[in-house]
Amino acid sequence: MEPSLVDALRPVFAGRKVVLTGGPLAAMTGPCRRLRELGAERPFLLATGTGTGELPGPDEAEWCVVEVRAPDVIAEIRAAMRLLRLLPGDVLAALDRWDPAREALVLSPMFNELPEIAGRRVYGPRRAEWRRLEDKVLIDQLWDELGVTRAPSAVVPAEPEALWAAARRLDRGAGTAWAGDARQGFSGGAHLLRWVRGEQDAAEAAAFLGERCDRARVMPFLEGIPCSIHAMVFSDAVAAFRPVEMVTLRQPGSNRLRYAGAATFWDPPAADRVVMRDLARRVGAGLRERVGYRGAFTVDGILTAGGFLPTELNPRLGAGLSVMTRDLPELPVPLLDRALIEGEPLAYGAGDLEGQVLEAADRTRAGGAWTVTHVPTEASQELAVVFEDGACRPAEGGRPPAGVLAFGPSGVGGFVRLSLNPGRVPAGPPVAPLAVAAFALADERFGTGIGPLEPARSVR
Repeated sequence: MEPSLVDALRPVFAGRKVVLTGGPLAAMTGPCRRLRELGAERPFLLATGTGTGELPGPDEAEWCVVEVRAPDVIAEIRAAMRLLRLLPGDVLAALDRWDPAREALVLSPMFNELPEIAGRRVYGPRRAEWRRLEDKVLIDQLWDELGVTRAPSAVVPAEPEALWAAARRLDRGAGTAWAGDARQGFSGGAHLLRWVRGEQDAAEAAAFLGERCDRARVMPFLEGIPCSIHAMVFSDAVAAFRPVEMVTLRQPGSNRLRYAGAATFWDPPAADRVVMRDLARRVGAGLRERVGYRGAFTVDGILTAGGFLPTELNPRLGAGLSVMTRDLPELPVPLLDRALIEGEPLAYGAGDLEGQVLEAADRTRAGGAWTVTHVPTEASQELAVVFEDGACRPAEGGRPPAGVLAFGPSGVGGFVRLSLNPGRVPAGPPVAPLAVAAFALADERFGTGIGPLEPARSVR
């Protein structure tokens, strides 16, 4: 009989009061149900908006919604973190009515730096030395120390002359990628990334990064499938999982890239899968040795014509691992991540997790794509869709849908999500072309204003 992760985690959360924070209410429905399955009391959800998707029922949780509005996803995350520092009085009062002794544990967003929220301890917080490794201008030093093959790069002042000079040295013919530092704190989703192919691209990138960063990393633009390898560090071993496609789309006529989620339908060549998993184990062991790391992390990069090359480290739970286990209540991996950071003694090991996640993730593919838009909406809409001849169309005439296209509210304005049906989408090819087609249909049917997009090219 396989060891049960639910059984291992139940003593940690059974009978406990837990606060979930820092995201839209719809995103908390699944975690809320996982906690109840582990025996936790009815949790308190502190949400930054309603969001798009199924909401928990009043019998499942108590909640407060404080609407957070922002011009982009990164600004929305930072606004949510500021909210947690100074909660409104009515929210504090609601929390104290629910938890008068202030005994609850807080499961805060991975970007939170506070040890306490509303007088309650944050459970499984990330250490400062772990967060620091997410800085794009620092990570190449770790790759070199661990003997990880990477693309050439240069870290230079975020000034036009230095950036452009580095770009001319490193361009291999497809332009260069400029990534800014973490001077302003967390940044992800390609927010501080620019694809520079000429002087106009360079001028915009230098001005944008110069306002927000002290330094930037310049490297050749890498053609291929954006992807990541996820792993989890235990006290004595590293569990490494399968590669995940990071759906990163190109915007014609722009130097911006649009990160649009993660999916596990794509399969790289078998040899590349082995290399990526071995790399994850080596990096995980190096993180444990150097900074006492515990919990999940991802190595993101590109599967180029010459193999996988890393571009960044995310020392936190990544989107791909959540996609792999989202519909597996027997594998509440986000809660395991917090327990590992806390150093909880668990009757469950890295080998148990690795085997169970690999089997489940290969058997049942998952994910799709999502993006935000500045076009606002108050209500959610859904459309069953099929894919044919490179286009996404409504599933009419009783045709079995290949996915569902949804448009609903977000803190930025609108949120568009493509959820794919594993029974109707083949494993193997990347899903980025499906995302491009679906977002084009969203523009047509919902008026989302996303605009034309292009997928990355497979070159391996």
